[in-house]
Amino acid sequence: MSTISPFTQLEGELFDVVIIGGGIVGAGIARDAALRGLRVALFEKDDFAAGTSSTSTRLIHGGLRYLEMFDFGLVRQDLGEREILLRIAPHLVNPLRFVVPMWSRSLFYRARLKMGMILYDLLSYDKSLPNHNFWNREEVLKREPLLNPDGLQGALCYYDAQVPSTERLVMENILDARDHGAQIWNHTRVVGLLREGEEITGVKVRHERGGEVREVRARLVINAAGPWLDSLTGKLLHKPSHRVRMTKGIHFTSPPASNHALVLFARKDDRLFFVIPWQGYAWVGTTDTDYDDLPDLVRANGEDVDYLRDSVETFLPEAQWRKIYYTTAGLRALVRKEGVSESAVSRKHALVDYAKTNNLHGYMAVVGGKITAYRGIAEDAVDMACQKLGLSARAQTAKVPLPGARLSVRTQGRDESLRYMRDLLYKESEGLNLSNEQVEHLLSLYGTEALSIFALLRRQPELGERIHPAYLDIVAQIHHAVAREFCVDAEDFLLRRTMLGYTQDQGLAALPRVLKEMCTLCGWPEEERAEQEQRYQAAVAKSQAFRQELKEESAAPAIEPVQAVES
Repeated sequence: MSTISPFTQLEGELFDVVIIGGGIVGAGIARDAALRGLRVALFEKDDFAAGTSSTSTRLIHGGLRYLEMFDFGLVRQDLGEREILLRIAPHLVNPLRFVVPMWSRSLFYRARLKMGMILYDLLSYDKSLPNHNFWNREEVLKREPLLNPDGLQGALCYYDAQVPSTERLVMENILDARDHGAQIWNHTRVVGLLREGEEITGVKVRHERGGEVREVRARLVINAAGPWLDSLTGKLLHKPSHRVRMTKGIHFTSPPASNHALVLFARKDDRLFFVIPWQGYAWVGTTDTDYDDLPDLVRANGEDVDYLRDSVETFLPEAQWRKIYYTTAGLRALVRKEGVSESAVSRKHALVDYAKTNNLHGYMAVVGGKITAYRGIAEDAVDMACQKLGLSARAQTAKVPLPGARLSVRTQGRDESLRYMRDLLYKESEGLNLSNEQVEHLLSLYGTEALSIFALLRRQPELGERIHPAYLDIVAQIHHAVAREFCVDAEDFLLRRTMLGYTQDQGLAALPRVLKEMCTLCGWPEEERAEQEQRYQAAVAKSQAFRQELKEESAAPAIEPVQAVES
């Protein structure tokens, strides 16, 4: 057994910034700070994107419903961020048409919705996406034949964007931070703060696999732990923290039900929810209910599933809503505000400077926000960090592409960038025995970073074998993930380096081959292999736990080949 410390790289370092949390906001802060030249270390207790970032609706959007709250500033800001992400991550962020059907709505309601669409277009005046338009009843039923025709009046349509794999978006921020000098650690828990009087001088961390504890010195600590912020801050500062209001959102997958993303309003409480084509399924969600239990225990329960299923059956009665493959559940970490409903809590973020609130220097936190705004939130946080540290460096993240979108030529707009990336990958994959569907699939996951996988295949052609005949993914991706993407668990690979965990069988058919390869690559003994298998099966069981409350049998789908994800 190796006696070399996993923390060797940290010895003698004084970091400008230590970041707690490897979700989208923490990853974005690490990238922004590293691109500005700061010395950065990030610590994540589990795996990158293992919390809220992997349980969202997977949209990059301005938030049409926030217009009803008159939060025009938030909508405008998020629409600007949408354009930036379409530009810097064209392989990960895709335009998506949304359809808002109307049933038996008054003239006033239809006029109000139309005005909202006009305002949405005006607020996105610099957009690359089309303006809204109207479909009459016949056009709606032609394009969406499963919609309930009774009382259907037509639909308004508009564009936003989708990020099919938020996990890969987080990973590319992590990789870019690493490429610019950041020290990145997953499965490493912050267990204490280093303190000299009223000043925080670093953190104490524990490696969750090896158990080693190490002190890490830093000029500033930024808590970006999302739903874990209050509980962690309470432990670190030894006093209660009440800055976060947690609300739970769940989704479920069913057989395809629509050709476009549908915006629907639940008859029970008029709350907005979506039915979205995703990975070849209907992706239905989300809910919004207060949550006060431990964040690690969050899951979809029978009541959550019943609410969504009852809501969606009204509008798409012929779809197969009795067949649910799996659920996801996550927590929004909203800025705490009492006395308002869950859905009415603002999605704006807040930066907390503990020098001002607690007379504690060297510690700050990020509360609230949403995935669409992560880059701007990170920029605000690093701006504050630079001000506190006396540094002068401007953000670059709005202009610098993420690693998978790095190109050797200058392109104009998302479409041209994507064409160039596609042509490059097809050319470089010649002779590697990959199908067109596999090249498209690798493009959607890695962008130009797929070239590293191609280089691996040229050295070891046998790694071009599919992990399982049902999937497009190949064995080389496992090797790539372990060598270059901080992948140390089977669950990391199946759920957050690829989308195998979101197939109909949740990647269970792939699990034996993944375990076999990772045993060799990571040097696992047999007991570790067994523990890894049990850990993944427990993650799958958690997504299926709602069945016990509803007394439903598993969908137990036949495993079918996964279709390529179109970009």
